[in-house]
Amino acid sequence: MTKEECRKILRRIAWNLNYRERKRLRNECPILVDFGKQQWKVEHSDSLYVEELLGQLPSVKERYVIRKVILEGLTAKEVGKELNMGERGVNQCKSRGLKKLHKYLTTHLV
Repeated sequence: MTKEECRKILRRIAWNLNYRERKRLRNECPILVDFGKQQWKVEHSDSLYVEELLGQLPSVKERYVIRKVILEGLTAKEVGKELNMGERGVNQCKSRGLKKLHKYLTTHLV
């Protein structure tokens, strides 16, 4: 077996593991999967809960990105211009923040 064939097999295995994990997370906590896809209006009574939840993130940048992209509906490109970072960096920052919030919610609400 050549080195390239081994790489191809390893990539396929990694892809399958990643797919299964995303599927498991989607089944366990569907609200977070849809969290970034919907534009939600935060009611005044809910804003305290949202602020408390965002306060659980240790990174100010993650809080800012989640607030702008998810709650205010800006694009990753627009937020990237404000922060002098690329669109991909903004999306990675958002994903990290959402994973941390998911972990916080699953440990504290179960």
